[in-house]
Amino acid sequence: MKKMIFILVPLFIVGLYANSKKIKLDDNTTIKKSIDSKNIVEGTTVGKYSKPGAPIDMSYKTTKVDSNETADVNITLTTTARNGKVLVSMSIDNNLTLVNSVDTNQSFDISPDNKSFHINMKVRSEKEGLYYIRLLTKVETGLHPKLRSFAVPVMIGENPRPKTKAGVTFLKAKSGENISVSKAIETIEVIK
Repeated sequence: MKKMIFILVPLFIVGLYANSKKIKLDDNTTIKKSIDSKNIVEGTTVGKYSKPGAPIDMSYKTTKVDSNETADVNITLTTTARNGKVLVSMSIDNNLTLVNSVDTNQSFDISPDNKSFHINMKVRSEKEGLYYIRLLTKVETGLHPKLRSFAVPVMIGENPRPKTKAGVTFLKAKSGENISVSKAIETIEVIK
């Protein structure tokens, strides 16, 4: 009996793993297999740590496609502010091309009935890789605007890899956190 359980438990675990349809990338991102066999990458900042005083969150869905195919990028911004304006400035990584005509600088009016704003984009790239669409958001509700930035990943190709900078060395801290070591020049001047 013990031998049978010893054999069946690993097979059961392998079966569960093979049958799962979600792959966890990090705390905010998952990949799901959709009905039309394209991968959907989604993430959100809702319920995660947010910048204190910046009343805006972002959720996104992107499709993982091959090179020279068009990826859909759907971004939703939500705010808890009661009134004011949301200003959005977007930038797209090099080698990633915007296919549809979306203004990279947008503004939305906040009202009690309208606190959710949608940005739908289509992008493509000739090269495989992991690219980002960066958003700088500004919530103007009074005297001092509140800023918050976001990055939306766009995966192009089978095994997209992030861009790396040549000459950057990464070390690990005792906690396991990556530390980048960069060259620096320091000049000390004595004031008399």
